[in-house]
Amino acid sequence: MNKMVSFLRCVILARVVAAQSDLAFDYVIAGAGTAGLVIANRLSANPSISVAVVEPGDDVRRDADVQTVDFLFSSFNTSINYQYPSITSPALGSRNLTYRAGKAWGGSSAVNGMVYIRGDKAQYDAWEELGNRGWNWNALFASWKKGEHFIVPTKRKTASGVTFDEAFHGETGLLDLGFPLSLSNSSYYDKARATWGKLGVGPIKDLNGGTPHGFVTAPMTLDPQAAVREDSARAYYTPAESRPNLKIVKGTVKRITWGKDAGRLAVADGLEYVSPSNKLLKIRANKEVILSASAYRNPLILEGSGIGNPKVLNKLGIKIKVKLPGVGESLQDHNIVAMTYSLKEKFLGRIPYATMPTAQDVFGNNTAKIASSSLAKISEYAKHLSTTFDGAIPANAIEKRFRIQHDLIFKKNVTVAELFPTNTGDGILAQFWTSMPFSWGNVHLGSKDAIDSPIIVPNIMATDFDLDMLTAVGRLSQKAFATAPLSDLIADNLTPGYDTLPLDASDDQWARFLKGQVLNALHVVGSCAMLPVELGGVVDEKVKVHGTKNVRVVDASIIPSQSSGHTMAPVYGVAEKAADIILDGK
Repeated sequence: MNKMVSFLRCVILARVVAAQSDLAFDYVIAGAGTAGLVIANRLSANPSISVAVVEPGDDVRRDADVQTVDFLFSSFNTSINYQYPSITSPALGSRNLTYRAGKAWGGSSAVNGMVYIRGDKAQYDAWEELGNRGWNWNALFASWKKGEHFIVPTKRKTASGVTFDEAFHGETGLLDLGFPLSLSNSSYYDKARATWGKLGVGPIKDLNGGTPHGFVTAPMTLDPQAAVREDSARAYYTPAESRPNLKIVKGTVKRITWGKDAGRLAVADGLEYVSPSNKLLKIRANKEVILSASAYRNPLILEGSGIGNPKVLNKLGIKIKVKLPGVGESLQDHNIVAMTYSLKEKFLGRIPYATMPTAQDVFGNNTAKIASSSLAKISEYAKHLSTTFDGAIPANAIEKRFRIQHDLIFKKNVTVAELFPTNTGDGILAQFWTSMPFSWGNVHLGSKDAIDSPIIVPNIMATDFDLDMLTAVGRLSQKAFATAPLSDLIADNLTPGYDTLPLDASDDQWARFLKGQVLNALHVVGSCAMLPVELGGVVDEKVKVHGTKNVRVVDASIIPSQSSGHTMAPVYGVAEKAADIILDGK
């Protein structure tokens, strides 16, 4: 009898394994990250649509390090984070950079700083100018409001400097957005506001209405009443997890599998993934495959599936399915540096006060000269970058994109940087970063099966303009902390110290400091850019991969050019709009 029971159990288990390797759903999504769970929620809201999400990370909704709104980046660990090393960069003193991303339900929204900043209206309108019909500020603004549940701050918070405009926010969406309870009640806000006013960057009411130029409190993705982080897992998956037509499958996606072509278009029939027990399994897609696996991994999945630059694929020994040279190129990030200051008197609480300057604010009387000299070098920058990309994107295509970016900076006066302080308890961490560098990198598959090991070429600080911009922003940051009344709070500059970088430091001193300290801000976009093929694009305006009938990409990787916002906010807007496109059957 016991043998019979054991036999039946073995048969049942065999059927389960067989079923797991031959699951079928209408839509199969690679990645339960910020964007992937938005898509999963919106599609599965229709009970007649079945959705599966393949994700290697775990459910961390109850992880104390993730939940806390006082998240520390020291809490990063490999169990909930990918940590990808870049190649060595000679321009940065032969340093390697680390590119981190969330390895968990919720993706990077579960491990980031929670700051929610969209950027400038003109930066989004430029997406349409680049060839993406229907992708502009107004379209994204509607998507943001649809997804957002803005929590009006209390009187205590407004007394600490919080201002807002309800017209810029949604009231009935799934994503909680608000301000932390732990806002400082010190004099920091008033002194910083007065100092920035002296420096020509006055206060604004709300930085999420398309004109973020100024000094203001930044909202965050959190539930202030519960004092809990609001990531996409909590916001979008929790209300949907009981749906029988939605499933998260544990595994790491390796490649797309192909059915019969539809004319000249490649047709996906599913995904191949590696299970936790290291088995290679397949999950079938009756309708579409959607990649939301990050700006680092989406190019690798595409290349492993035969979509990409023939030069890259031939070296890897991968059969070409779709020639698409832009895959993995145009990797863009913000360039970030931080200084530390000691305080005359310590104070408690958070100081999430963002300062968003324009080129005029940072270059002052030299703005016209810098605009002219950099414009004269645009063609040179483009040729150099095309060579760096081994010709994957032609120089004239890069030049067109660069000229649009240059116009944004100098003609449309968008914000070009962000200065964001953090109270460390012992002092102030003064972070500053530039928003639209002309130095772009790339990410590619290193070998046919190395899906967990992207080869990342940062290529940051590759133009003199990017160094000039970061220097000017750094000087502005340094000047602010040395200007009363903000300077009244400051005891000393601890790092790098005024001996190393005095207030009147030369360009050479700044260059040495910045090249030794600049980091990637982990606001990566662009590696599967939404652009026409001739401009280096990977997906079209319907977020479909060029040359395919039913493969889409939806996450930060499709954003074609950097904005001044933190990448999370743009991604939520992109995901909401993309979900509407998919549901409309476009």
